[in-house]
Amino acid sequence: MRKSTSAFGPTTAAELAALNNRWLEALATGVLVIKTAGVPRLSAWNPAAADLLALPGKIDHEPTLEAIDQGLFEALCRFQRRAQSLQISELQIEQTHALVDVHLQSLGNWDVLIELHPVTERVRQREMTDKADRQQTLALLARALAHEIRNPLAGVRGAAQLIEAIGADPAEQRHARMIQREVDRITRLIERFAEAAPEEREAVNLHQILNETLELVDAESPTGLRIERRFDPSIPDILASSGPLHQLFLNLLRNAVQANASHLTLSSRIEHHSPLVDRPARHAVQIDIDDNGPGVEPSLRDKLFLPMVSGRDQGSGFGLAVVQQIARSHGGLVEYLPLADGSRFRVRLPLITPGAASDD
Repeated sequence: MRKSTSAFGPTTAAELAALNNRWLEALATGVLVIKTAGVPRLSAWNPAAADLLALPGKIDHEPTLEAIDQGLFEALCRFQRRAQSLQISELQIEQTHALVDVHLQSLGNWDVLIELHPVTERVRQREMTDKADRQQTLALLARALAHEIRNPLAGVRGAAQLIEAIGADPAEQRHARMIQREVDRITRLIERFAEAAPEEREAVNLHQILNETLELVDAESPTGLRIERRFDPSIPDILASSGPLHQLFLNLLRNAVQANASHLTLSSRIEHHSPLVDRPARHAVQIDIDDNGPGVEPSLRDKLFLPMVSGRDQGSGFGLAVVQQIARSHGGLVEYLPLADGSRFRVRLPLITPGAASDD
C-alpha cells in the first residue's frame, strides 16, 4: 500500500482519508461538493453544511442544488459563467435564514467545491457597534441640551437666593435654600455628563488604572469586597486618556457595588482582529468586569447606555452613558452581558501603543 511521510511518521492513504473526514466533520465551515455534469447535484457535504442547509440526517439520493437552496444555485450559475473562483458575502440561506460568506471553486472533473462560512457573530458585532453609535448620538444631543439648561438654572438659583435674602418668613427662606440645593445638584449632574473627554493621549497602563480604582471602590464599600484579578501581564501600555479611563472603570465598579455585589472578578486579554474597535487599530484590549449582583432587568438592557436610564431608584441615569461616551471617544465599546449569577460589563479599547502611534 502506498504511504506518505509526514512530520508525525508514515501515514497510509486510508489513514489520510480518515483524517480528512474527521477534519471535515469538525469544521464549523460548511463544505459541499457539487456534481455539475447535467443537473447540479450535491454529492458530498459535512455536518456543518447539513446544519446550515437544514438537510435531513439521511438522504438515499443526491438532491439537486436548486431544490436545496435557490441562492446557492444562482451563485453556482454565476460561477459557471465566470469560469473562475467566486466569493459572495453574506448570502442568506433559505431554510435556516443563516448568513454565510460563500466561496466557490472548481475541483476539476465537473465538480465544484462550495464553502459556507457563517458570519452571524460578525453581523451581531457590527449591529452592536451601530447601536452604540446611535446611542452616543442621542447622548451628544443630551449633552448639547444640558449646556442650554445651565443658563435658566442659573436664573432660578439667583431668584432663590434673592428670596432667601429678602424673605421674612422662615418657611420661605427654607424653601429658597431647598431650591438652591436642588439646582446645585442638577447642575453637578449636568456638568458631570456634559464634560467632554479630553483629547490628550498618553501611555496608559490599564492594569494600574484598574488597581487604583479597585482600591478606591474597596475603601468606599462598607463591608469590603472579594476581588479577583485575572490580568494578562503581556498587555502593553496603550495610547489613551488616563483621566477619562479612571472615570469609566470607577463608574462600572461603583455600579456593581451599589447593586449589592460582594464579589468582583476583573480579567484582561488581547482580542485579535477585533471588529469592535475603530481603525487604524486591528486588535483590542478586552477588560471584563464580572459581579455577583442581581443583574440588569431585561427591559432595561437595550437602553442601558442611554442618558437618564437607571436600574436604581436613586441612580442619576448618567453613569453608564458617560462610560459608553468615554469608550467611544477612544474608538472602543462597552457591552453588557448577563451572567447566570450576576453581570458582566465588557470594555474593548483599541490596542494602539505610543510607539506605533508615533511611527504612523
